Amino acid sequence: MKRNLRKLGLVACITAAAAFGGQTAFAEYTGQGPTPAAGQHQKHRKGHRDGHFFKRMASELNLTDQQQAQAQELFKKSRQEHKPLMESLRAERSRLQDLVHSGGADEAAIREQAAKVAAVQADLAVARAQGAKQFLALLTPKQAAQLKEFRAKRGERFSRCGGPAGPEF
Repeated sequence: MKRNLRKLGLVACITAAAAFGGQTAFAEYTGQGPTPAAGQHQKHRKGHRDGHFFKRMASELNLTDQQQAQAQELFKKSRQEHKPLMESLRAERSRLQDLVHSGGADEAAIREQAAKVAAVQADLAVARAQGAKQFLALLTPKQAAQLKEFRAKRGERFSRCGGPAGPEF
């Protein structure tokens, strides 16, 4: 049983790292100033919602106007495509939490629900990897190398459970 739980935990960690690593590669990268010390959190801003994230990324990678327009369209399309998966993931996680905290659920029911959560996470990871691949196709080789370098610098911060910080580019 412990071995199966360990495997399930490892799969969940790897899936989470793959799913969220690509989206957060530039989440807090400003290219200036020190980053918070270990254990401290940087104050969150509305960067993702009001375009600061994209502007910062476009500036760091020196994207052309055409690349920026294509990337914005790609990100918008991806958000819309991922929305149903995210809603499904929230619902499946909620059901799993309800089972775990109910006190009356048997192991088989919890495992079955955990497998459903993992399946949705895997679907989301695949969809995000496809989006990352499409974004990379917009970049020049130099820009792709810069992106890889930024991700390598930030990878330590975003690695989860000792796993990689999302798919490698």
